[in-house]
Amino acid sequence: MATVEYLNYDVLENRGWALHDRSTFQKAARAELDRTDHGTVEVSTDESILEAAERAGLGWSSKCLQGRCGRCVAVVVDGDVRMDADQEFLTPAEVDAADYCLTCLATPASDLKLVYGVETHEALTHRVK
Repeated sequence: MATVEYLNYDVLENRGWALHDRSTFQKAARAELDRTDHGTVEVSTDESILEAAERAGLGWSSKCLQGRCGRCVAVVVDGDVRMDADQEFLTPAEVDAADYCLTCLATPASDLKLVYGVETHEALTHRVK
């Protein structure tokens, strides 16, 4: 079981917080955001991060559930994930350099800090289906 602390990308953008800054999560905790925008979810070893978010009723964006559309893309700010290499949306360079993951396929390899809803990020928005 891993704990995933999540933050909505739209909230981060609206407040001018930095995407890859771990202290952003401290700011989010102090801001007393709605639980759909910031909080934690427990993810078991046999489920994806997105499945855990759905089980918790968080309403994260998704569509194909197979790593093709990019709707569930997120940024891992701290921690590690395992993700099926057979997905079609992210290049290996994007996974390594930008710390992107697809929450429909990713499972935590440790506790995580994750920014979800990144499909609206300017580097990705033109590719999301």
